[in-house]
Amino acid sequence: MTQAVRLRFPGAKRLIACGGGVRNGALMARLRDLLSPVPVEDSSRHGIEPSQVEAAAFAWLAQQTLQGKPGNLPSVTGARGARVLGAVYPA
Repeated sequence: MTQAVRLRFPGAKRLIACGGGVRNGALMARLRDLLSPVPVEDSSRHGIEPSQVEAAAFAWLAQQTLQGKPGNLPSVTGARGARVLGAVYPA
């Protein structure tokens, strides 16, 4: 993973980690060691608990769908254009 970070984001200023892995001290220490001098921080330093990032992302995607707004970035996903993701079907 650290090779991918260095290859894809050679000018990275920091890596923000989230999910259960941030509770693994050995994993975080290894990431910090391998990515030095790039700081490795967990998402709590940026206002969202690491275990809540995925739920927040899905909530944002749901909000975008309900508002009829795109939920993708073509420059990131490779999609041909911005798209509303998902659908809402009444019960």
